[in-house]
Amino acid sequence: MPTQAITLALAGSIYPPALAAVIAIARGPRMRTRLLAFVLAAAATTYALGLLLLLLIVELGISGIHHRTPSAALQLAVGLALIGLALYVRRRPPRPADPDRTSKTARYLASTPLAFVLGVTLYALPSPQYLGAIKALADANLRRGSELVSLGVMVAVMLWMVELPMVMLFVAPERATRTLDTVNGWFAGRGRQIVVLLLAGVGGYLVLNGVTHLAE
Repeated sequence: MPTQAITLALAGSIYPPALAAVIAIARGPRMRTRLLAFVLAAAATTYALGLLLLLLIVELGISGIHHRTPSAALQLAVGLALIGLALYVRRRPPRPADPDRTSKTARYLASTPLAFVLGVTLYALPSPQYLGAIKALADANLRRGSELVSLGVMVAVMLWMVELPMVMLFVAPERATRTLDTVNGWFAGRGRQIVVLLLAGVGGYLVLNGVTHLAE
């Protein structure tokens, strides 16, 4: 399992909207069923997208040591995209709170099928960090079985921000709800700065790595 892939997956796992969704789903009856539907949908979507991207990278011939130039160019492109995204997030004005929208979302999440749809929707668009992680996995030239297992590990790392709260809510719902509300409030005040730092840091690393390999 390439270390770079795990590092990028961990960076891409910081996703405050997913945590907010878990907290909203946890309110009301049949919480366990709805939470499980949400997390399973997120996992299936993330794994399926990862598998498609992995096959696409291999088919295009831009992975591995025998294709260093296109591989490095892709790393450079992803890194620049991350830096651009960091600048966009930093400059974007904060979205004002909308109580009506929050109330409507809570009503929607009272349905198990809609919780499943939300899990698909939130993870349907792969982040640049996840793209970089898939690229690193493709570059490792693992056997197909090891590749699929490694992809599963990456998905588990990517989704820890919903997996861990789900386990907490299953074991101790009341205490977990209080803790998650506190964490969500902390993210509401500092989440933007954390996301900007992660995007810029990972983007800078990928740019440097891509430029280094192109210069070799």
